[in-house]
Formats: sequence, structure tokens, C-alpha cells
Amino acid sequence: MSQSLTSALRGLGRCSGLAALMLVVSCASPPKTGLAPGPSAAPADPGEPLAQLARKYPICAVAVAVIRQRELQSVTTASGCDPALQVQPDSVFQAASLSKPVFAYAVLKLVQQGRLALDAPVLQYLPQGYRHAFNPLHPELATQSDEVTDPRLGAVTVRMLLQHTAGLPNWASGPLRFEGTPGERWSYSGEGYVLLQRAVETVMQRPLDEVMQELVFIPLGMGLSSYRWTPRIGDHLLPGTKAHGEPRKQVIMTQPVAAYSLYTTGDDYARFVIAWLRDPALQAMTAESPVDVDAGLNLAWGLGWGLETSADGTRFWQWGNNPGYRAFVLAMPASGDGLVLLTNSDAGLKLVEPLVKANLPGEHKVLRSPFLSAGVFDTLCEVLRVCL
Repeated sequence: MSQSLTSALRGLGRCSGLAALMLVVSCASPPKTGLAPGPSAAPADPGEPLAQLARKYPICAVAVAVIRQRELQSVTTASGCDPALQVQPDSVFQAASLSKPVFAYAVLKLVQQGRLALDAPVLQYLPQGYRHAFNPLHPELATQSDEVTDPRLGAVTVRMLLQHTAGLPNWASGPLRFEGTPGERWSYSGEGYVLLQRAVETVMQRPLDEVMQELVFIPLGMGLSSYRWTPRIGDHLLPGTKAHGEPRKQVIMTQPVAAYSLYTTGDDYARFVIAWLRDPALQAMTAESPVDVDAGLNLAWGLGWGLETSADGTRFWQWGNNPGYRAFVLAMPASGDGLVLLTNSDAGLKLVEPLVKANLPGEHKVLRSPFLSAGVFDTLCEVLRVCL
């Protein structure tokens, strides 16, 4: 296990109590956008291979979007529970940390527009300073917050927050404390994304969910995506389950959190990935300053995405882990291919390896990453409620 991953696990060990539990207990017709029309008007054929995998683990609901040459090839759904859930192409899942690349896409759009600068101190966009909420799902609990006065905050840049090098923990269980020197090394941090969210909201003078509608969801035709729960999302949402299909207590995320609160469908998230694959300028920005995560597996981190270097260039990936939901995305600019996996099960990451191997041939060292392990991370999430 790499030193940086060990550091991340140490940070997770500090994420306890109410904050840890609640933070990730750890998300009209679309306008025409030029993207290939999605199949959301009718149920997809579940397909025997996916149905067999869903029954094997079992996983109550899964949606898989496959992208070929920057076009949506298919959205396939299945249910492995008895009785089976009715999983449709417009079924909504919590995307967990797949929220981060979508938020990063919006941030990079703001950089291109000159509203943000990657190497500017984040405090430049927070003239009143940063008040850290112990539980960002409930900002009305103002007494459960702290004003961050550590002088190291002044050295934190937008770039550091996107690439997880700000020296912040994944989640704090109380006042926000730095765990390292900004810019020194990689350490996965949801707190960093919340800090950057506050800067974006201040610049745009609107809450995150409205910003994302303007910059991402409306332009890309993502009609069933939101960073907070709405009645329409609720009408399509599949409830999360434990590893063997038992129901979980549902956390309704009525406040937007950039790190993990995206609600979306397989069709919608595929639209985002296609837009990403069609934008070489954003890909170049994301990969221009990688930081090492696991040199042995050629894994690094860019601006909002994990990076896997290979003979055919850089690939972009992210995994997601909320209680009751697991997700994964892999995008390959060289071929224009990609895969999106959304599940409503704590066992969902077990589908990553067989689905990637079946749909994206070639070597993928990311499949050997501990981030995709069904061992220690599932135990942390199931027993300690400390999720990624």
C-alpha cells in the first residue's frame, strides 16, 4: 500500500462521530446539446451477463452506461434481488464521490471564463474568511462550526483543492485541522471540495445546485441530476441497500455538497462523460500537473479525476462510496470509450473489474488499486460509517 494511501486511511480513522456519520453515512425534456440522444424513454434490456453478475453478489439495482468513440452505445440495467427491483434507465442513484469530477468540470469552466484562477489562494474568493461546518448537510446548525484561522489556509490554492494536496483531512469530526503542509503531498480530502464549493458559491452568488444547473446540467441535457434531493429526484430514486440486499436507513441530502451529494442516472452521467471526452482542452488542464498516488500502479491525481497512465495515454477515473451506494467511472480519451457504473448496494464495487474487462479491453492497473477493494473500505463504511 502506498504511503499516500496509508495517510488517507489514517485520516479516515479520525473521521468519527456525528460528522462522519452524516457526511457520508460516508448524490420537461432535456434541451438539445449535440450529444447522442439517450435511451431514457424506454427500459433497457437488462442483458444476461449483467443480470448474472447482479444475482451473484447480490446487487439490487445496477445501471451501466457504455460509451464508444464519444457516443453513448447503451445503458443496461439489472436487479439481482428477489423480488427484483424495477430498474429503469431513468432510475436515480446517489453517485457518491463521482460528484467530484462533475464539480471539477464546472470549476474548470469558471477558470476558462476567468472567474477563478487555478493558482490563486482560495481565500481570494472568500473575503470574509472560511467558516467550516461540522456537518455541511445541515448548515442551519451554525453553532456546530468553526472559523478556520490556521495561517496555512492562506497558502491553499484552487489547484490544490481539486487535486487533494491542500493538507486537509478527508472529513473532520469537529473543528477543521490541517494534517499536512499545503502542496506537499496527495491526501484525499472531501473537506477540500467543500472549501472550494464555498468559494464557487461566493463567486457565483448562488448555491451550488443552482450553479451546477447553469454550468453543467442544463447545457448537457442532464435532466435527472441534482446536488440535492428534490421531489422529482425522489420519484426516481432507488433506495440504497447493504451488501446482501438488506435495506439501509436513507439519508436524504437536501443540501448540496460538492464532494458526494450528486443524484444522477446512468444516462445523465454518460452525457457528462461524453462531454468530457469531447473536450481535449479540459482534459489537458486536468492532467497537466499530476501528483503521485501509487507509482507502482501508474496512478496519479489531476484536477478532479484520478489518472491512470498507460501506453495509449492518460485515462481518467473515480470511484464512489456512500452507504448503500457504490459507483465507478472510467474514461479513455485515446479511444473515446468509457464506462459508468451506478449501484444501490454496498457490494457494488465488486462489479467494476468484470465490467471493465468485458467492455474496455486492455490492461487497467486501476483495477488493482486498494480504492476498489471490497475489504477494508467496506468494513470502514459498514461498521464505522466512515465512507469515501
